[in-house]
Amino acid sequence: MARICLHCVLARALKAELQTLAGRGLEVKLGPSAAVFLPGAGATIYRRLRSLLREAAAEATGDRLKLAVLDLPGKSHVEVTATVATAIGARVLSRTFPLHDPAMLARGFAEQA
Repeated sequence: MARICLHCVLARALKAELQTLAGRGLEVKLGPSAAVFLPGAGATIYRRLRSLLREAAAEATGDRLKLAVLDLPGKSHVEVTATVATAIGARVLSRTFPLHDPAMLARGFAEQA
């Protein structure tokens, strides 16, 4: 199974959505985070990140889009959040990505082997 760098895919999605975000007057801020490698197809991750960026651009009424990659110890997934100002406050949108290959779960845990 291939391991995909989340940050690389996010950079490509941001580049693809740059004109849309700039057209809405949004300045993108990305918080610091360590590299995260995910199992799975890069195209699926890319599509989900682009949909997150499009949804955030459509919801935004302010001039800033804050992105964060949340990779907390002990969690089974990584979360990418997009925070934008709206007419009634702030809105946080997110997409989650598993850190494991769901197809491998049927084989059981390594301790049992």
